[in-house]
Amino acid sequence: MKVKLDFVSNSSSTSFVYISDEELSEEVFLKAAGVDGDGPVGDLFRQMYSEISTSIRRNGKQVTTKEAADSLAGEHEFTPEVVEKMKDAIEQGKHVVTSTLSSDGPLAESLLCMAMFEVKSDRFYINAYNNYW
Repeated sequence: MKVKLDFVSNSSSTSFVYISDEELSEEVFLKAAGVDGDGPVGDLFRQMYSEISTSIRRNGKQVTTKEAADSLAGEHEFTPEVVEKMKDAIEQGKHVVTSTLSSDGPLAESLLCMAMFEVKSDRFYINAYNNYW
């Protein structure tokens, strides 16, 4: 019998979509989240913003056609409603980007992987309803 004595980890990843006309900014993210950057959770939410925006810049994949959006329904488990939002955004000329977050990353990124979340604002939309443990 073999026994593993060192660290064992279950990691999680979360796919998300970012839809907007512009690059995500910290100020706009904090406002949409309803968080005062100088308040008690401001630093945590600034770190969450950093993890999301870094993931978009480094690993983001542009979705530029309705067919490409349709293909994501099975691959990333986006709901039919989110796929429709992607297709509407593409039709309107907005940026539609998918990316991932990992629970193996810093605390803020790990926290984002532990819960499903959706952020709607007049400037952007983020949906991360699927996560895998």
